Amino acid sequence: MILRRDLFAIICLAGFVAACAPSHDGGPLWHFETKKKNKQWAAVDAQRLYVCADDVYCLDIASGRLLWELRTFGTHSSEPVIAGERLFFQCGGLYALDAATGAVLWEFWTKTWATVSPAADSGHVYAPVGEQLYCLDAASGKRLWTAQTGSLKTAPLLIGNRLFFNIGETIVCLDASSGRRLWRLDVGSEIVQLAPGGDYLLSVGFAGLVCARRIESGEVIWEFNADSPFVSVCPLSLGQIIISAGTLYCLNLESGVPLWTFKQDKALVFNAQILGDRVFARNTKRGAFCIAKQDGKLIRSLYLPDGGRLLAGTNGAVFFSGGESRNITCLSVPAL
Repeated sequence: MILRRDLFAIICLAGFVAACAPSHDGGPLWHFETKKKNKQWAAVDAQRLYVCADDVYCLDIASGRLLWELRTFGTHSSEPVIAGERLFFQCGGLYALDAATGAVLWEFWTKTWATVSPAADSGHVYAPVGEQLYCLDAASGKRLWTAQTGSLKTAPLLIGNRLFFNIGETIVCLDASSGRRLWRLDVGSEIVQLAPGGDYLLSVGFAGLVCARRIESGEVIWEFNADSPFVSVCPLSLGQIIISAGTLYCLNLESGVPLWTFKQDKALVFNAQILGDRVFARNTKRGAFCIAKQDGKLIRSLYLPDGGRLLAGTNGAVFFSGGESRNITCLSVPAL
């Protein structure tokens, strides 16, 4: 026979287990507060979330616990970039950190203050500074080559052994091993984003025109007009890309033909992120949508604490920064 006090203990234990169990409804798992109200830039690996805000923070994905922190000279506009066991970012100079401990491995400085995000692979890091692009050895920070580029506003895009960047209406392709220019293409309208697309280079024009281009020459293979000045391209997955432009479009990468669209009345959809078999997207109603990547069907609407953007994700969680607030929020991925 169970005594009343034993029954009470069982109920309390069950409540504790339920509270500690992983959530699958898109609700918050944890919050972390940065020191100042700044935009947050983030990258994620299998175990850690790296955030560049007023300083650099490394958080445990499962708990939100602060693992290490690095104080910098000022606020950031550079995203952190993970390459192997190293973390790179620019804040005045280029920093190379041990991703696990936050120890500074080396720094690279010039007379020009650097803020644009770098690009990196396992052996090299490419850092825009002023009107130059520097290629450095990732292990030692030794300068390997320098190329004249003009002032870049965004990180160069690395696809295989080619580097791509744009200056206004011009797209440039460099050999990543030498910095030698392979081709230059004037496209006739301002480019606001370059993105990887398997064997293609994806470009987004100011008026919302998305083009898939041959990496070898810049030749256009297909075009898709999103008809919006606010367009971004999500990372591709299994021959598909997601175009975020108030409406979400899932396109076949080879043809540019829409496979599905997602639109909600009175709510623009933007800032989409692909996470496994789901797509997460912000909306203008202080919330987000979790959408099935296969067919574009709505899985769940999520409430977000305030304005901001989706940062990155893992198989079990998606991260959200609160705009001009100091909060980083970890949301659970809703079950299908």
